[in-house]
Amino acid sequence: MKKRKAKKSKNKFPIAIIGAIIIGVIVFYFYSADQAKIRGFAFGNEIQTLQEEIQDEQGKFISSIAKWNEKTISDDEMIRIGEKHLETFNGLLDKYDELHPPDAFIKSVKLLRLSLEYQIESHEHRLGWIKNGDESELIRSQELTQLSFEAEQAGLKSFNDAKAGIQQ
Repeated sequence: MKKRKAKKSKNKFPIAIIGAIIIGVIVFYFYSADQAKIRGFAFGNEIQTLQEEIQDEQGKFISSIAKWNEKTISDDEMIRIGEKHLETFNGLLDKYDELHPPDAFIKSVKLLRLSLEYQIESHEHRLGWIKNGDESELIRSQELTQLSFEAEQAGLKSFNDAKAGIQQ
């Protein structure tokens, strides 16, 4: 009978090891999932802040154009404002490169960045129009504004799809 008891204790040891491994795997899985959620939440806040900065700067520029159209600011002042605006936008463009999006959001970040690139190019053409009065500059600016809008909409859709877990 003593031999049976020895066998039972030997059988319990592998079971305990397997149980510990299973528990370790489960803990690791849930820890990894929590870390992914935390990274995703932090990324969501970063992209939202960046988009708000872009919208604020865009609003200021549009307001300046409205004042220029009303002749309350001069061409030279509008050009100065526009050049400062382009510097700010280029700085915001660099912030996209500093983002570390989760894999599911890479496409949306690329599209949102593309939208800002189109906006910058559009505003460069608008300033060209203000400087020299060339209507083709204004037309190109309007075309690029439309492309920017389309890229932004696609980026936002991609972002929301990724957030909802829809494969892209």
